[in-house]
Amino acid sequence: MPAPLQQFLPGKAKPFKTYAGIRPSNRCHYLQVNSLSSGVDKENPLRIIIAGGGLGGLFAAICFLKAGLNVTIIEKTARYRPFGGPIQLASNGIGTVKIVSENLYENINNVARPFWGTESGIRDGLTSEWMFKFEAINELPSDLRLPFSVCIDRSDLQLELLKELAEVSGKENILRMSSTLKSYEINSSGEVIVHLDDETHLVGDILIGADGIWSQTRSILFDESFGSEFASSTASFTGFKLFSGLPLFASIEFLKIGYCAYIGPDNYFVACPDKQGRIQWYAFIKSDAGTDDVDRSKEYLLEVFKDWNPTVRDLISATSSEEILQRDLWDRAPSIFKDWSKDCITLLGDSCHATMPNIGQGCGLAFEDGYVLSLLLKDIKSRQEIPHLLKRFYRKRIVRTAAIQGLGRLNSEAIKILTPLLPYRRFVDTVLSPLLPLVFRLQFWYCYSFCPVNIDTEESLDLAKNMSEKYASETKLAWRDFIKRT
Repeated sequence: MPAPLQQFLPGKAKPFKTYAGIRPSNRCHYLQVNSLSSGVDKENPLRIIIAGGGLGGLFAAICFLKAGLNVTIIEKTARYRPFGGPIQLASNGIGTVKIVSENLYENINNVARPFWGTESGIRDGLTSEWMFKFEAINELPSDLRLPFSVCIDRSDLQLELLKELAEVSGKENILRMSSTLKSYEINSSGEVIVHLDDETHLVGDILIGADGIWSQTRSILFDESFGSEFASSTASFTGFKLFSGLPLFASIEFLKIGYCAYIGPDNYFVACPDKQGRIQWYAFIKSDAGTDDVDRSKEYLLEVFKDWNPTVRDLISATSSEEILQRDLWDRAPSIFKDWSKDCITLLGDSCHATMPNIGQGCGLAFEDGYVLSLLLKDIKSRQEIPHLLKRFYRKRIVRTAAIQGLGRLNSEAIKILTPLLPYRRFVDTVLSPLLPLVFRLQFWYCYSFCPVNIDTEESLDLAKNMSEKYASETKLAWRDFIKRT
C-alpha cells in the first residue's frame, strides 16, 4: 500500500505532514483562487472536495479517481478505527462495487458472508415462530442473474475501501485527517472555498457533503440548525429509541440466519450475524423523542423483553451494560421540495436521504450516488457545466432514494400495525401471510433494480457456497475458542 495512506489505517496513526503536494508551511499555496481556466482536461481536471470520509465518501472518491478527477477528502477523525457491526450490501450495492472495481468486489467478498443459503424474515417475538420469510433475497438474484446480497462488518468494509483508495490514488495523499468543514463560500469564478476548523482553507470546483445525517454541509446548504441537538427541527422522530449490542454468541441456528426481526407488543428486536461468532442485535423500543438515556440498560431491556422468546433474552444477557448503545432513532422525509444540489455544492448518502435501518439500503444507496455522479462528471468539458450536471444528479436520484426512504418508513409502520394482531394469528396466517411475501418481493425487486451488472448464476452460486463455508468455519472456530476461555 502506498505510504501516504498507511498512516490512517487502524493502529497506524501518525502526525499529518503533507497533503496533495501542499507543504505544511503553506498548505494552500497551489490552490489559488481564479487560477484555473473553465476548460476541463487531463492536465486541468475537476477538483472535488468531499466532506466526510465515511463509507459513502470513500467509495465516491474511488469512483471519481477512476473517472480521472482530482479528489480531496476531509475527515474529522485523526485515524480510522474499527467501529460498528454488520452492514448489508444488497445486490444493487455489491453490484455497484463490481462495476466500479473488480478488485474491490473480490476483496469485499473475501471478508463477507452471503445471504445465499440463509433465512431472513419476521418472527413472532414471543414464540420465535416464523411469520414471513424474505425468500426474494435469494430468489431474485438467482432469477435476474445478479450478485447475491452480502453482509460485511463495517470495519472490514472500511479497511477494504481504504486499501482500494490507496491503490487508485497512487502516491498522492488525498485524505486530510483531523479536519472539519467549518463553512464554505463560492467566489466569482464559481469555485468553492472550504474553510476548515484549523483556519486553513481548500479551493475546489465541487464540494460534496458526505458527512452523515447530521451533516454540516447540509446545514449550510439548507440554512438549518446543525447537530443532533436540533433534530426535532430538521428530522422526523420514528417513535423508537434504538438499543444495540454486538456480543459473542454461540448458536448453531444463526449459521443459517441472514437476519430476522422479532415483533411483539409495542417493540421489535432485530438480530443479524456478524463475523467471528458475534451477533448484532437492535432493540427498537417505543419511546417519545428526547427521553433521557436509560441507566442500567441491560436490566431495563431484560424487563421489557421478559415475556419474549429465550433467544432475545439470551442475546441481551450476553451483552454487558457498558457495551449496549442507545439513541433516539430519527430519519428524514425525502427532499422532494429541497434540491440537494445548488451551484457547485451537492450531497450524497445519509446527508440527503437517510433511511431506516430496517430497509438495509443506506450503504448501497450511498454507493449508487457516488457511481452515478462519477458518470455524470467524467466527460465534463467545461466548469460552467457543473451547476447543470449537479441538478441532473439530483433529478436522477431523488425518485429512487425517496421511494426507498418511504419503503423503510413503511416497513416500520407495518410492524406497528402487525404487533396488535399477534394474538389473532389465524387472521395473520390466512389473510396476511399469502399477501405479504408478494409485497416484500416487489420491495426487494425495486431495491435491487438499480444493479448495473449481471453475473452468471452458476458462478454466483459457487462464490456464495465458498463464502458460506468460509464464514461457517471461522465462526465455529471463534465459538470453540470462546467456550474454552469460559
